[in-house]
Amino acid sequence: MKKEKNRYFILVMAAVTNFCYGCGYIWTVFQTEAKSRFQLADAEANRPFSIFMALFVIRNILGGKLQQKFRSRTVVLAGNALMCLGFLLTALVPKEFPWILNITYGVLSGIGAGTAYNALVAVVQKWFPDRRGLVTGITICSSGSAGLIMSPICNQCIAVFGFSNAMLIVTLIYVVIGFGGGYFIDSPPEGYEKRYPQPSHVAVSSRQFMASEMVHTREYYLIAGAYMLAVPAYFLINPMMKSLGLARGLTESVAVAGVMAAAVLNVAGRLLAPWISDRTGRKPMLCALFLVSLLSVTGLIWVGSGLFLLLVCCVAFAYGGFCAVFPVITSDYFGSRNAGMNYGIVMIGTCISSLLCPSLTSIGTGFSFGVAAVCCIAGSALMILLKKPGQA
Repeated sequence: MKKEKNRYFILVMAAVTNFCYGCGYIWTVFQTEAKSRFQLADAEANRPFSIFMALFVIRNILGGKLQQKFRSRTVVLAGNALMCLGFLLTALVPKEFPWILNITYGVLSGIGAGTAYNALVAVVQKWFPDRRGLVTGITICSSGSAGLIMSPICNQCIAVFGFSNAMLIVTLIYVVIGFGGGYFIDSPPEGYEKRYPQPSHVAVSSRQFMASEMVHTREYYLIAGAYMLAVPAYFLINPMMKSLGLARGLTESVAVAGVMAAAVLNVAGRLLAPWISDRTGRKPMLCALFLVSLLSVTGLIWVGSGLFLLLVCCVAFAYGGFCAVFPVITSDYFGSRNAGMNYGIVMIGTCISSLLCPSLTSIGTGFSFGVAAVCCIAGSALMILLKKPGQA
């Protein structure tokens, strides 16, 4: 008889592996060098990140579908391979053809990272139905820590070796971590969730929705719409965090330190928000995050220097919280059996936001941050309209 794997070991391996899939957030360090190397304007230099995030979201849907046909380990390893291929090809892009960055970093790496990320988030929820918020937060905060750990590494590598060689070093790091941890990922046996029932104070649906059933519910559109409105503030600031900090009067070293500080708060949001939501409920937590994001992005229209860094960190905290709580609220309302596929479809709105954000940036930061503030207000309204999960 095959020995069942320890669920805490799976959680550790999922968290280690998921570190790789915060790779989109390191573009804020590479963006400054890319502008200089390829002679790009802000909107053009931000586009690889935006495409990465859009394809990351779309591939979450396909990744969820693949999990229904293949082992979680297979999906994770295949996604990591494609992501690393995208990084490798990004390092080889000629200066004369900057548009290729949109394909290598944006399309290939975004598809690969989204595939693996989705599989990891879904599998830990299946192993821990009794602690869904906490383990989702632990797994997702690992990807958020990529900005904290990788930003100074990437910045130093760029300074010493240049854009291309720095990207090659990043590729090697993600090959080692992604394949080393991903090899140990596996799903629990059938019926495993019955051993660890949800706490009685957590409201969850008694139905296990298929994606085709979920999209016909009112709750789906409220949750997906709120998620779409939650992310513009961070998507607008993240790819130009360093360069905008320099424009607001920060020194090079302080701007890089700001990127790292924002990454710390991003990680903190991913860990703390879902853990708190296990106790207070998902809706109150999400409404609080919308309020933090609203106040912060509104202030970013005007402020500079140290206050600029503080508000950027607040936006990062709220975004980290959104990333960790929305997968959990999706499982609460639509069940964990098809969590990968369902969460991927909930993320469709974030794909739309990601594609629109570069166009807002090209109009001006003041206008774009104002739009993000309005989105926060609208997202809060959708959360207020959301009722408790049905028990039918």
